[in-house]
Formats: sequence, structure tokens, C-alpha cells
Amino acid sequence: MVNFFEHQQQARRNTGLLVVLFFLAFALIIAGVTLVAAFIIGAVGTNGQGEYQLSWEPFIWVSLAVGGGILAVMLFKWLQLKAGGKVIAEHLGGTLISADTQDAVERRVLNVVEEMAIAANMPVPAVYILPNEGAINAFAAGYDTRDAVIGLTRGAVDTFSREQLQGVVAHEFSHILNGDMRLNIRLIAALAGILAVAHLGRILLYSGRGGRGRNSKNALPLFGLGLIVLGGVGILFGNLIKSAVSRQREYLADAAAVQFTRNPDGLSGALKQIGARDSGSRVRHPNADEAAHLFFGEALSHWFSMMATHPPLDKRIKRIEPRWNGRFPEPRTARGRSEQDHVAAQPKPSALNKLALLALPAVLMEQAHSPQQAPKLVHDLVLSQLLDQPNKALEGLKPAQQLALVEVAIPALRQAREADRLNLLKDLEVMAKSQDLFHWGLYQLLARQLLPKSRFKETIDNAEALQVTVEALKRTDAGEQVDRQGLCLALNTCRGWAPKAKATLVDNWLNTVRADDVISPAERQLLAILCACIEVPLPDEMLQ
Repeated sequence: MVNFFEHQQQARRNTGLLVVLFFLAFALIIAGVTLVAAFIIGAVGTNGQGEYQLSWEPFIWVSLAVGGGILAVMLFKWLQLKAGGKVIAEHLGGTLISADTQDAVERRVLNVVEEMAIAANMPVPAVYILPNEGAINAFAAGYDTRDAVIGLTRGAVDTFSREQLQGVVAHEFSHILNGDMRLNIRLIAALAGILAVAHLGRILLYSGRGGRGRNSKNALPLFGLGLIVLGGVGILFGNLIKSAVSRQREYLADAAAVQFTRNPDGLSGALKQIGARDSGSRVRHPNADEAAHLFFGEALSHWFSMMATHPPLDKRIKRIEPRWNGRFPEPRTARGRSEQDHVAAQPKPSALNKLALLALPAVLMEQAHSPQQAPKLVHDLVLSQLLDQPNKALEGLKPAQQLALVEVAIPALRQAREADRLNLLKDLEVMAKSQDLFHWGLYQLLARQLLPKSRFKETIDNAEALQVTVEALKRTDAGEQVDRQGLCLALNTCRGWAPKAKATLVDNWLNTVRADDVISPAERQLLAILCACIEVPLPDEMLQ
């Protein structure tokens, strides 16, 4: 049996080292550009004895100008991507799948994404298709769950069986849960800053063409040549380190996806389908270069293996399926098979079967998928106990079903009219104060997905946040009132923690609810809400 926990730990450790190397290389590039500029302007010269001397004041000003310029470019690129994953998806030519699509292939994709989200106790992300890409590939992009998107090429949705699609989507979900998306966007911004050095060098190099005569002393072309060399070296090493970081995160995502789905055949089968095709996972969009490290498979062709953003296919498959014989299967297509055929053909891992086990009524799922109907559905759901005319279709729903409906409805709420969305949140904010703790938690989940992040920037000390959440679970089990304001601040704090710290936090929560050997329904409900609000999967024992 493959030790996926060991693979995850090794990938995280290697990634940390590579990120340190990236920033070291970045600092050396700034130092090199500064030194070239200092020579050009005379900040570095020789005295009468042939010894080099440095004039510190102009040197410092040059270093500040160079570093500030590169950081300004990085900041500009980061602000371009700040809107989240949709910017990157559209930059790659992606089109959004409507939450209420009736296309059979698109509906199958959304169904699988919803299953993964519910199994992970996460809001359902937006899904994009790259319609002009016939090769097999996928990606996840964004800063966190509120702006995360999952993208798939047309070749992927037309090729994968349902279990293979589950494996690939689980792989992309692991990127979301492990914080890889934020790291990937920062790498794009950092490389844009280094690339700006080479671009500036080209501009300065050609600026010398306006010089007149042999005695022209325009030093800008020389400076430009130095920038081109340093920028080129920086881009080379930056891409090398970026690719190495990406390869380690791909190993981590593969291990986490298999651990998540309990079905290694799905992910290994998807990788084998890439190897079975001449086009493989090649993405032909002109913007694929800067986003190559976001994809599931190698998006670009490389003559130099160290520039590859992904490990070789055979190594990835061998890690998942150690006894693989090294032969790729015949290419296949998923078209022509009905959704029922796909469902019947796949294994039934317990975690992924959660949505089916919830048995949500078809009419409610239809409303949750509709941008026009979702606001009213969620309004009735969260405020059902206070409405004079409750929605009869919602009567008798268990808390787990209510939470799943809210998570499924989030993409439709994002696509709803802004007035409907804001009116919904306004009503929920006013009335949730008099609701029970579970429905207050549903409002917290919705607000954190649909309102600006600035509404939840107030935090408390980390140790205090841990204590507040643990105390809330204890008081809930005892039937006592919970300090909701304090719990809100604690959630703001914990949401920003690193994945490893969040895992330790969830372990503390589990130890708290297990203390009396009985996990009450109230504890189970609150734990589900807490995990959803800080963007971590619900522990397996809570899925029952």
C-alpha cells in the first residue's frame, strides 16, 4: 500500500526549500541589476591606484529604484489577478458553465464537482470549460474557496469516465485545500517582475539607435544589454524553480486526491488517457505559458526536462499504481454513455457518495442550481423557523441536507442579480441573530462566500481563537448559549491559518467532541459549520 501521508509530507518539505531558493534568486537578480546600473552611472569606479570604490549614496538610490520598479510590476500583476480564478480562466479562453445548464456533458461535470465539494464540506466552486482545447487537461485557480474556479479542457470532459473525472477534480480540490492556488498566483506575479527587467532591457537597447556620430556617449544601450542578460538569466532560473515547485505540488495533489477519493484507479486512469494520446495534455492557448504550472498535466512541450512543470506521467502513475506495467491503453471517449451508465460503472467510495446518501429532492436541487430561484430557496431555508409562510418543500430537511443545499446553491447565488443577492444577505444578517446556532452558521458560511473579505478582517489572538472554538463546542454539547461575536472573530482568525495549523485545529475539535464518547447531533452540526467556514474538509467520521 502506498504511503500517501509520507508523500504529502515529503512534497511539502521540498516545496518550502524551493520557495526559499526562488526568493534568493529574486534577491540576486535585483543585486545584479543594481550593480550594472551603478557601473553605468559611475557609482562604482576606480581610484588612481586601480582599486574599485563604491559611492554608497547613488548605489542605494539605484537599488531602491530597481527593487521598487520590479515590485511595482509584481504588484500590478497581482492586482490584475486579485479578482480571483475567473480572471485566469477567462485569460485562458474559458467559458463559465451556468449553474442551471441543461447540456448533458456539462451537467455531468457539475454533478461531479458538486459531489467533491459536498464530500469535502466546501462551497461548490465555479466551473469553466476551455472549449477550443482538444487535449486533456484541467486546472484550479483563485485565492481561496470564495473565488476558486475549476477549469477543464473540452478534451477532458469528452474523454474521462465519471470515476476518472472524479479523480481529476479531487486533484484540483486538493490544490484548493492545500493553499496551492495562492502560491501559484504569487509565482505568476513574481515572474512578471523578473520578465519586466528583460523587457526594459530591450527598450533601452534600441534607444541607442537615435545616437549620432562616433562620439555619442549614450550608455543606455549598454545598460539595456546588461538588463537583457540578467533578466534572461533570472527568467531561466525563475522558471526552473517555479517548475520544481509545481512538480512537488503535483505529487502532493496526486497523493491527496487518492486519499480523498479512496479510488486510485480513477486518477491513474485519467493520467493513462493523457499518455494514450498524441496531443496528450498540450494547451495551445497563447496565454498558457504563464499559467502552465496551474494545470493537471504538462501544458507545454519542453526540450529540457528541468523546465517541465509536472513530473513525468510514468512516475506519477507508478506512485499511484506501483504494479502498473508501463503500457498506455487505447484512447477512449466518454461521449455516448449516459449519466446512469457512468454512475453504475464507478465504485462507490463512502466520502464521495455523501451527496447521493443525502437524497436531496430533485425539485430543491433544481432551485439551488437556478440563479433566479436560488436566492429565495436559501432565504426560506435559513429563515424557515421565523417565516409565517414557510416553504413546505423544505419541511423535514435534516441539517446535513440543509448545509449541502447551501453549498450547492453558492454558484447560482454568485450568478444571481446583484440586487437579489444583496437583499438576501441583508435579510439573513438581520434575522440570523434570533436563529439557532446552526442557522447562524449557515449565514456565516454564505456571508464569507458572497460578501467582501474586508467584512471579516477583524481577528483575535491565535490561542484565543482556538479556545473560543473549543469552548463553543463544549457549550453546544451542554445546551448553553455560545458567544456568537467571539466565535465570528475566531473564524476570521482561523480561516487565515496554514493548512497544517488548520489540521491541528480540527484535531482539537475532534478530541473535544469525543471527550464523552458520544458525538451529539448539535456537536456534529456545529463542527460541520466550523470546518466549512475555515475551508477544511469535514473529518471522515463526521460524514455519517
